[in-house]
Amino acid sequence: MTDISNASGQYSGFLPPRFKDRPDADDVMVKTWLVGDALPDHTVPEMPVPLSLFFDLVAPSAQRAGASGFAMLWLDHHPHEQPGWRLSVAHLGAVDDLERAVAKPLARLVDAMALAEFETENWHMTRPLWRKRAEPVKLVFWGAFAKHARAIFDHGDGASFYQPLGAGLRADHVAASLPLLEDMLGDPFLMGGMGFEDAMRLGMALGRAHLIESWIEAGGSEKEPYFRPMRIWHHAWLSNAMIDPAVASLAMSGKPAMPALDFAPDSTPDTRRKSLDDLSAWLTTVFFTDEQPALRNAFVAGVQNAVWLDSDLQQYLQPQQRGEILQGLMPYCRWFLAMALYNHLGNLASGTARDDQIEFYATLVDALPELAPLGDLATQRDIEQHIIRIDAARAASAFDTLVLPFCDLLMPRRQFDATRS
Repeated sequence: MTDISNASGQYSGFLPPRFKDRPDADDVMVKTWLVGDALPDHTVPEMPVPLSLFFDLVAPSAQRAGASGFAMLWLDHHPHEQPGWRLSVAHLGAVDDLERAVAKPLARLVDAMALAEFETENWHMTRPLWRKRAEPVKLVFWGAFAKHARAIFDHGDGASFYQPLGAGLRADHVAASLPLLEDMLGDPFLMGGMGFEDAMRLGMALGRAHLIESWIEAGGSEKEPYFRPMRIWHHAWLSNAMIDPAVASLAMSGKPAMPALDFAPDSTPDTRRKSLDDLSAWLTTVFFTDEQPALRNAFVAGVQNAVWLDSDLQQYLQPQQRGEILQGLMPYCRWFLAMALYNHLGNLASGTARDDQIEFYATLVDALPELAPLGDLATQRDIEQHIIRIDAARAASAFDTLVLPFCDLLMPRRQFDATRS
């Protein structure tokens, strides 16, 4: 198996090591079980003894099998089902290998508690399920994943490096491990400098976290349990997205320190929103200024339109709100198109454009003939001059029907996954 751990295996210096040769998330299989009986309410109960024993045994067992993976225990907060314990076990490789690696601790758990298979999917498919339903309770790693986690959390500087997650969390707290998990399996960020897709990703993460706080406050204590998993995961992912800007800011003299997010147990929507406001002010002061209009536009578009660009959150919108969000995107429609064209025509010039991308570009040209003269030799100025010739009404119309899917196809690092009713 390819060595996916840090090459040196040592944590030297004040920055944690990169996770070397991160695996393709499609190859990380996650099997989830319903464990035990349904719970009477959404309060977090004590972990049952058999589950505690399983987590004591699973990492050594998988380690002996030479596996790399992790296990997560979570509470299911689906609003239309009874809450209950769920156990997810992930493995870099096939499902059969996963079951062999954890066979003994799983057999003990089966003898002690009822287990029913819930879902088996890869990491990409499981992650949206978790963020809508899962309140993480326990997370352990093994193999190369564990080696990398230990290199960070066993070092005195590791906790301070992940400080954006919130002050006072122990390194073994589950919320402290979520950004690390995302860092190992998500997309690398800021490598080779921040691009517009990175800026948009940051804006979307911040916008989603803000929206969820508003929904929690509007729904009141009755609805809070259903949004709590989304809050935990989105804040953790925002923390992960912030890690690289935090590191980049260390080299910027005279800039303010990055504020921490509020992960305190007694936090409220108000205190959490205040920390998000502070973070937004810091980002616009340090990174997204008038000197970088493309990054600023991407960040602002991401913040203001987080829901439109996130199909999982659209279920909470009314039609009027959806219309307002789309209207908010209109000022950016030409800019989005320019970014996608920079990417696509660059791929054409380098000979890396796929047939389906070339075919989709032809469809876009049919709708917007002003783009027809643009080819693989076009410069950024050529692109901008041709886009300016498209009147605002036609650009806005093309945006909803063509430009978003065009961006999906031609900017694969940033999937907009917009859905329409």
